[in-house]
Parts: sequence; C-alpha cells; structure tokens
Amino acid sequence: MIRLMYNEVVKLIKKKSFYVVTFIFILFCILTNIVYKTPLEVVETEEISIDELKEENAGFHLDQDDELLMYVENLALIEKEQLKDQYSSNVQEYLIDHFLYSTIYEMYESEYILKDQDLYVETKNHLDELIHYVASSDWQYFLEERISYLENRVEETEGIVQERYHRLLELANYRKEHNVSYDTDHFLHNSLEFLEENMVEYVNLLYDEELTSEEKDRLSFLEEEMSIHEYVIDTEQDILNEHTLRAVLTNFSGEFGLFILIYVIMVAGSIVSEEYQRGTIKGLLTKPFKRRTILTSKLFVVLLFIPLIMIFMSLIEILIGGFILDFQSLSIPIVLYENGMLQTYSVLGYLFLLLLSGLPMYLVIGVLAFMISTISASTSAAITVSFLFYLLANVVSNLALVYDLPVFHLFVSLYWDFSYLVTGSSSPFGVSIGTSVLVILGYLFVMLCIAYVTFMKKDVKNI
Repeated sequence: MIRLMYNEVVKLIKKKSFYVVTFIFILFCILTNIVYKTPLEVVETEEISIDELKEENAGFHLDQDDELLMYVENLALIEKEQLKDQYSSNVQEYLIDHFLYSTIYEMYESEYILKDQDLYVETKNHLDELIHYVASSDWQYFLEERISYLENRVEETEGIVQERYHRLLELANYRKEHNVSYDTDHFLHNSLEFLEENMVEYVNLLYDEELTSEEKDRLSFLEEEMSIHEYVIDTEQDILNEHTLRAVLTNFSGEFGLFILIYVIMVAGSIVSEEYQRGTIKGLLTKPFKRRTILTSKLFVVLLFIPLIMIFMSLIEILIGGFILDFQSLSIPIVLYENGMLQTYSVLGYLFLLLLSGLPMYLVIGVLAFMISTISASTSAAITVSFLFYLLANVVSNLALVYDLPVFHLFVSLYWDFSYLVTGSSSPFGVSIGTSVLVILGYLFVMLCIAYVTFMKKDVKNI
C-alpha cells in the first residue's frame, strides 16, 4: 500500500498541469495582494458643485420664504466648500464639516432671514476666529469646546438624556487623553467617530422597552458594531484594516477557494482515468496487488492531497503577502462578535478553522471526481461533471435560502459548509451539525461504493 501511494505521489509531482496551475496561482496571489495593498479611492456619492449652487441661487426669488431658505443653505454650502478648497488636509476638512458649517449657516441666516446686522457681525467674527484655528489645524481647541459643552449637558440633564451625554463625554475625553486628532486616515479616529455618530440612537434603543422587530434588529447590529469599535479604542489595534496580509488570510477561502477546487478536481479526476487512457492499468493489475488495494492507495493519495494543498497554498500566500503587505498584521487578532460577546483568535488559528470548515466540501467534490474517473475512465468527463456539480450546488444553496422546498434538503451542498461554526452562528439552512455530518458521510459512502464496485468488475482486456 505504501509503495503504491509513493508511486502515485511521484506521478503527481511529475504532472505538468500541477505546475501550470501552481504558476497561475502564484501570479493570482501576487495580484490579489497588490489589490489589497492599494486603497480604493473614496467616491463621493454627492459631489457639491460651487458653480451649480451659484447658478441655482441666481434664479431664486428672495421674497419667497421657501426659496430664501434654500438660498441661505446654498450660501452656507458654497462658503464651506470654498474653505475646504483652501484648507484641504484631512483634519482641516473634518473640522470645517463638523464644527464650522453650523456657524457659517448662522451667519447667513442672521443676514438674510433674521436681518439682524449685529448678530451677523458677531457670528462672522466668531467664524473668523474658528477659521484661524482651522488654518493652524488646532483640533484641540474644538475638542476642548466640545468637552466643555458635554460637561454642561451632563450637569443640566438627567435620565436617558444624561446617559447619552455622559457616554459622548467619555469618548471626547478618550480622544483628548490619547491625543487622537480628527484625521480620517487614522483608525482610532474612525472608530471614535462611529461610536459618536451612533451613540444617541444606541442609548435610545437600549432603554426602550417597546421595540419593534426592526428596531430590535437595529439594536443587535449596533451592539455588535459598537463592541468591535470599542475593542479598537480599548486595545489600540487596527483590526478593521482591509489592506493587510491579515485581511487577505481572513478571506482566504473567498479569494483562493476556486484554486483549491481546481487542484482537487484535477488530481482526483485523473488519478484513475489516466491509467486507462495511457494503458498502464494492465501493467498495474499484473503486479501482486489486489484491485481493492490499488484503488484504496489512489483514494488515500487524494484524501491526503486535499489538506496538504490547503496548507501549501496558505504558505505561499503568507510568504507572498508578507513580502508585499508586511508580516506585522499577523500579530493583530481576529475579533468576532459571538453570542453577545467578543471572541478573539490568532490569525493563523482563524485561518486553520476556516480551512477546516471548508474541508467537507472539497472531500465531497474530490470523491465525486474520483468516482467519475473510475466509472468513465475519462479525465475530461470527471473534471467537467465535477465542476458542473459544484456550480449546481451553489445554485441549489442559493435557491434553498429563498424557497424552503423539501427536495433541496436532499442535496449535499446544504450540509457541507461549516463556516458558520467559525463565526459562532447557526446554519443558514437550519440543519444541525450531526445531520450535516451524517449526510456528508452518506454521500461519501455511496460514491465510494460505486467506485469500488465498478473498479472491481471493470474489464481491462480491450484497453
């Protein structure tokens, strides 16, 4: 048996197709890591045009209240955009958007709506003072103003309202103590901003005893997202960075799963049929080995090959990804929200769990290709049918998510994906782990029985 397996491994290593696929995988791996390294440009969904706003304002009749309001709003937007053109750093643009706009609007409101010249001059002077701080990127000034405001609100309010201001004050004090500027490229700022923007809604939902189903779903979403962002600011680890080797590995199956499938089908679909196509099956059967032993040795090679190719591909990605994206991100844990709690995993540990959860699917596809290769003695048939089966499996799985038809539950694709266990969730198809294991074993048993029976009775005289 060992000798037969050794011979099969030697044949596999000598296959040109194996090296061709490996070469393509390496190129794809390099390209994938380059894509991950390059941040996508943020496309503004609603770009404000100063010229269009000015043109729109030229057509307004200021004696009509609704058009006057739009006129003032456009003036404020024009002023804001002109300031952002003049002061264009990340911090400065953030300060203009979040701290200056209200004052700009108040200035034009006092001039055109309230027609209060004294208030206009006072507001304009205040705006000029704020612009001075923006020009020097003095974000600490605006932060101190916000802290002072929140402290006053905490003292003046009570109940849920006080709770909201208290939590916002904690975030502002964190920003001050850890010297986190309003830089939109800094991960700590982005997490703080998410928490600040959603805190009011979160506290309102948290203390509401009569939530609708939609509000409960929203609360669950906010609890998960806010827990993750709180972990970021507590540990000061950039766990949400999508441009690292860590990010590629957490999505390893999605990025490289097709290559695993190609390797598996290529090997399993040819390991028996090539013996018939080359006529070497006769010489193999003349050796002092039973047919059962010959087929079992080939099966064992296929079963061992599947996890080994996963490990092989993972190592290539780690080496290439580390060279392109740096290895440092591997020290940052994977953080998942499971059953109301945060769970942390090492990157390599999480990758292992992901690959393990996908192993049943590759085993089923591999054994299917092995069976067809044995029955048809045709490599092309084994490869084609196996790929079609995989595509059909995806279609059935998607349909099963929409239509709860009993016939779908006979299909193995509803059972072979255990990735939901890694994230601590339940099967999207409502099947238990035990049922999934039994169905997969049943499929494997039937396919192997067909392969063995066919191989034992196959006539090789005319080959």
